[in-house]
Amino acid sequence: MIKSIMKQFEATIDKTYSFSSCEICEAKCCNGKQGTLFSQVILEDFERIYKNFPILFIFGELGYIKPVVILTNGDTFCKYLKNHKCTIYENRPSICRTYPLSANIDEMIYIDVLCPAVDTQVNSTPIIQNQQINKSFDYSTLHNYQDKYIDTFRLFEEFNNKEDFTPTIELNGVVFYKYLKQSEDKYMKMHLESLVHLQDKYFKNLD
Repeated sequence: MIKSIMKQFEATIDKTYSFSSCEICEAKCCNGKQGTLFSQVILEDFERIYKNFPILFIFGELGYIKPVVILTNGDTFCKYLKNHKCTIYENRPSICRTYPLSANIDEMIYIDVLCPAVDTQVNSTPIIQNQQINKSFDYSTLHNYQDKYIDTFRLFEEFNNKEDFTPTIELNGVVFYKYLKQSEDKYMKMHLESLVHLQDKYFKNLD
């Protein structure tokens, strides 16, 4: 799920939600000032993401590394947003594709009830009803998330040595890390290549 103080994800079991249109708001989900900052990613996300966004790591409560995509600089809109429209729409991250829905390790689908287009009154397009997703909103990343999460954990478990990482950027009090070594692992390679995005003035302006 997107890490944010301005979003409120709730389980959709035994509930029905409708979705009107993205046209009714000015891309709140892409706004760093609305709390959108980063999202944890799974292996299948890497190839879509690394060409446009930095992929970094955080350390969880138990000390395990978790790969995340940095969606904004925490202060402004996503840099790919122009006139409240996504300029990389066909190549946007899966977290953006599935929003306001979100998969979770408990295999339930959650929805951001603070999204202005979401309503519990079925007076527009139903987006989900008791975990059954409308086909227009249904993406593969919303399914079998627990297995995908575990596969991601297992791959990066072999890199889980904090001494091999260094803080590279801090946004809104969250510290993000990069890997210090070279690696032949394709996912670590994509992580390292994605670091070029941190040189963008979008992040440099925060210095």
